[in-house]
Amino acid sequence: MYAADAVARDLERRYGHRVIELERYAKANKVWQTKVKRMRLPDLLCVDCGRRFESKGKTKLEAKLSDSTVPGRTWRDGGMRPDDLFVFARVDMKADPVRVSNLVYVTRRSLEDAVSSSREGKRKAVSEGAEMDRVWPMWAPDYAGEVVAVDEERKKIRVTKGAGTYLYPNGSRWGAFHTLPAGTAFEAGQPVASCFRVAESVGCAGEGSWDWRADLLSGDEDVRFPAVKAARFLGTRTVEDVLLGIAQDEGNDWRLRLEAHASLAATRPASVAALLSFASGAASAPEVRMEAVFSLSEIDSQEAVEALSAVALGVGAATADEVRAAAAWGLGTGARTAPGRLLRLVDDPSVLVSTHAAAVLPARLPEECLGELLDWLRGDDPRRAATAAHLLAERDLVTELVDALAGASEKVRGLIVLALGDASREAVLGVVARLDAESRAGLAALWAKDDDWLRQPETDGVLDALRLQTLRF
Repeated sequence: MYAADAVARDLERRYGHRVIELERYAKANKVWQTKVKRMRLPDLLCVDCGRRFESKGKTKLEAKLSDSTVPGRTWRDGGMRPDDLFVFARVDMKADPVRVSNLVYVTRRSLEDAVSSSREGKRKAVSEGAEMDRVWPMWAPDYAGEVVAVDEERKKIRVTKGAGTYLYPNGSRWGAFHTLPAGTAFEAGQPVASCFRVAESVGCAGEGSWDWRADLLSGDEDVRFPAVKAARFLGTRTVEDVLLGIAQDEGNDWRLRLEAHASLAATRPASVAALLSFASGAASAPEVRMEAVFSLSEIDSQEAVEALSAVALGVGAATADEVRAAAAWGLGTGARTAPGRLLRLVDDPSVLVSTHAAAVLPARLPEECLGELLDWLRGDDPRRAATAAHLLAERDLVTELVDALAGASEKVRGLIVLALGDASREAVLGVVARLDAESRAGLAALWAKDDDWLRQPETDGVLDALRLQTLRF
């Protein structure tokens, strides 16, 4: 996810591409239990030149791909054409924010040429797809320096290292030896030598250089699917009949049909209705329903909002809670958000649906939502009151919480004080004088946890964990 996002930004800023996700959710970290078996295609696509990009981020920079003996699952598969680019990157998960660096662009053709130098990792069982890792060797020093000399015949390279130099000898094991030229300075972590040729041309060929309309007519789904996906960004007016034919042909893969409707939906409400049918139809498999919900979330129209609301509320055929939760997620994070619809879902009996809806409410609540939450605090439903108190405290709306104390029942008062303990202390100190003595005492007890060294994030629960380790037989 981090690598895909960094690669997309690099391609746009440095190389002039116009990048979209070809693999839905490639740049998101949300994990769903229902797995959608998508078409094996790269993460990213440039809608101007049609070039495809597969990002591979690891904590250690390496040219590593998953491989298999199963047909259709080798490292070469997955819709990568000879001039499409794999992009290897280092991802530092310990940095805050997470840092992605040392992007290495390599064509599939280049990896093909160097496959004899690659190493196979340990193969998994046949039940797991007989997969293994395949690694193409490269050398990326963890220090900055400069290339002093390259011995192409002996496949060795000498670089500066501190006050001295270092001779890298392992290139002699590779079939080919590609390096930075002598005299080139390099940064820490930057590849200096590799068994493959790094891509020389990464730039976009320019708008109109890809004949995507011709690809829409291809009989190869690996060719046709990217064109169908790109159509919504390139304009569907001239190809509406073609897309409609793809969408309505039940002989096509369901993913292709669904994506055709998704490209048409912005200007064709009937395609929104078709996506709703995919999402809530009794005959739809769970993965089909999820993918349809994701597609609806990408459409900026009121019809899409209505469709997502219907799915989230479980209108029609029995809908699994995770599908409903995904619809709620779309109402909060999608192309057109609907906070008012979300609040109804926050009160849903399903914990999965309600928590997903609550998590994506906007930081700045619309007046209609704020008013309804305050009504929940005035009522006698403890679940609603707890939800309202939590959501208000999360946003440091402490004045509203203190105002609600006056007319609240004893149980709700306790929930409000508990919520004030969760709000930032700085915000609460501004209104603490308005609290009665009992509420102030309760708040003081909650704040005392901050001074208890055994209740800090790094120590909370440590004693219980250690006591479990005292057994000795």
